[in-house]
Amino acid sequence: MNILLRLIGFVRPYWWGTATSVVLIVVLTFFRLGPAWFTKEIIDKAIPVGDFALALTFVAALLGVSLVVNLLSAAEMYIDQWVGQRVIFDLRAKLYDHLQSQSMSFYDTNQTGQLMSRVTNDVNQVQMFLTGGLSRLINTVMTVGIFLTMMFLLDWQLTLVSLVILPLIVYFQYGYGKAFPLYRLASQKAADLNVVIQEDVTGIKLVKAFNREPHEAERFNRVNWDIREARMKANVAMAIASPGQDFATYCSAIIIICYGGWRVMTGDLTIGGLAAFYSYVLTMWSPVRWLTFMNQMAQQAVASGERIFEILDTAQDVVEKPNAVVVDRLDGKVELENVTFAYGKNPPLLKNISATVEPGQTLALVGPSGSGKTTLINLVPRFYDVTSGVVRIDGHDVRDFGLQSLRSQIGMVMQETFLFNLTIRENISYGREDAPLAEIEAAARAANAHEFIAELEEGYETFVGERGVKLSGGQRQRIAIARAILVNPRILILDEATSSVDNQTDYLIRQALDELMKGRTTIVIAHRLSTVQRAHQIAVMEKGQITARGTHAELLHSSPLYQHLNEIQFALQKEGAPPDASGVPVAVGVNGASNGANSVNGASMNGTRRTVEVAR
Repeated sequence: MNILLRLIGFVRPYWWGTATSVVLIVVLTFFRLGPAWFTKEIIDKAIPVGDFALALTFVAALLGVSLVVNLLSAAEMYIDQWVGQRVIFDLRAKLYDHLQSQSMSFYDTNQTGQLMSRVTNDVNQVQMFLTGGLSRLINTVMTVGIFLTMMFLLDWQLTLVSLVILPLIVYFQYGYGKAFPLYRLASQKAADLNVVIQEDVTGIKLVKAFNREPHEAERFNRVNWDIREARMKANVAMAIASPGQDFATYCSAIIIICYGGWRVMTGDLTIGGLAAFYSYVLTMWSPVRWLTFMNQMAQQAVASGERIFEILDTAQDVVEKPNAVVVDRLDGKVELENVTFAYGKNPPLLKNISATVEPGQTLALVGPSGSGKTTLINLVPRFYDVTSGVVRIDGHDVRDFGLQSLRSQIGMVMQETFLFNLTIRENISYGREDAPLAEIEAAARAANAHEFIAELEEGYETFVGERGVKLSGGQRQRIAIARAILVNPRILILDEATSSVDNQTDYLIRQALDELMKGRTTIVIAHRLSTVQRAHQIAVMEKGQITARGTHAELLHSSPLYQHLNEIQFALQKEGAPPDASGVPVAVGVNGASNGANSVNGASMNGTRRTVEVAR
């Protein structure tokens, strides 16, 4: 009931529409009394005396009432649907806005398919109730109340006799309650099915590459079968209750005919009165029988409402203060002071990290995979909030800034490039929708992307496909770099920004990035040591801590790990490893691949065999 009341609470802004609908339902209910009453008058007054003119008058009145009922019904249905669709629009918009406002930790713990199911399937179930079930419920209450009153006025004894089947109707209505947990289970399983579909579609290349279609089909069918089982059990409960309601209604009709016929034969009731009463009873029980479907819609709405409010009631980890600082232009000084971070109640991933990057300088982060580099850079734009310590920009705690004000001045290029299924122009201008084409082209030239874009048949108006599938990895990366260049950020964050390009393109892009980085604070997780060497300071991270810092020359003497990386590069150069476009051999990481994975497994240091990766 609490969930239903919360759902109905979304109707409050449109109370006038709901009130109009209720008034129309009341008027309609009274008008629906007319046909049976005029039928009674025809039978009792016109037919016995053979008054054809009187009969036509009643027939005309009957037709007129029927026409009014149809017109009012159409108006009531329109208003009801208008209010219902606006309510659903508001509910879906609020749910989507809440999802957009959540921090990254929320998405770390919730599956994409589950969230999609809440915005689509669950909201659709609520829509069925608010646009159909709620109005039927009001109509049922009004019809039963008014018609029952009319029946008592017509013949109270016959009314009491007709109500003897009420316990039977209540019994079958009570049976609907058994379907509630089953509908809830079906909704949960439907969300699980969305997860399977989303994963299979996203990873379809992997599925095909490893011939796992039968396995994925089995996984899909298993969840699909669970949905079928849950819904079948719920439908069995409904299948027993619904015919039971019909049987109760038929029993009521038989009782009325038998008892009412006896009253007519004894002269206590007219034939027309019996016909009118019989019509009233059938009309009264008809919406009651709809309680079967209303109850089903209400239970599905409750099950879906629980899942919707589970999201809406989730507190936001990253909250903007009411008096948040809004700045037009940052200088770009970044300070990390005793920063510790943990996901929820898990052990800390970052421990007491302190660092300062002056405006216009570059901080490079290097270290093995899992050392916390990407987690650290995610704290600067407040994708997450620190567990303890503080991240400052220009002396202000980042938690004091307005989120839009902060993030609008931070440009990011990530290793996993994401493009929307929009045109190239729209993807580059995603951070500045009003950017003129000339500036978009300039950004593309700076990222060495203009040449390949110009060769496309539709140029900048070319649609890139889902996640940019129509472009190569290097092309997608250059689009992402152009996107960052266009927003002209004061702070630049590069997470392996050139990992998906070939050596020649890497050299050209690094030239563009070098120009872009001038005068801007840059934090870079570099994939190649040639990039790291040019940084003003380098931080070596291991197990969530900074174990060494300094320039390239200083770290060669103070950090065994960094020295080990440098030795590996010289070893590769001596063995004839292909240099990159700048003449420096590629950097190295884990498992021995060069360029894309860029790694090496090996080399003994202090008697211990170690695996080392630059960046991630």
